[in-house]
Amino acid sequence: MQESAADLKCCSLFNGLNEQELVRLFDLVESETFASGEDILTQGRVYRSVWVILRGQCEVVRTNGHGTDQQLAVLEQGGIFGEMSFLHEAPHSATVRALSEVEAIHFTPASFEQLKQSDISASLTITSNLVLLLSDRLRRMDAWICEVVEQSEDRQHRAEWREFQSKLYTDWSF
Repeated sequence: MQESAADLKCCSLFNGLNEQELVRLFDLVESETFASGEDILTQGRVYRSVWVILRGQCEVVRTNGHGTDQQLAVLEQGGIFGEMSFLHEAPHSATVRALSEVEAIHFTPASFEQLKQSDISASLTITSNLVLLLSDRLRRMDAWICEVVEQSEDRQHRAEWREFQSKLYTDWSF
């Protein structure tokens, strides 16, 4: 299937971009198709791209220390992944696997730099949307962790959480 700039409207990352900005961005992205069961990103590797699902469904899985995959999320059209390694070069914290045939686009820091050079307004809009996405995910994770800790009978878990929480909000070096 032939993608177009109009396909980018399905994704909240591009909210606020006008038609001209979407076309400019679309010229900088790469599109790929993945078969059902194919890994798009692999936990522990570094790809440095932000991905957007145009069609299909993916799962986000994290392999624990015992080699068992834990499904973290299912992403559909408009789903975004890879943003953490895009912003900060580090290995991916999870694997993203196609659950059906998937059509996706991605852009790299280099292509994003090209967008910044040609259209600073569009790049700022995308950056703001990315910050909103990450803030929302962090807020939901905080709420979930607090629920889990409150339900825990183990005082050690509560103490570990308080220590982690203290470091998270004060010590940016860990």
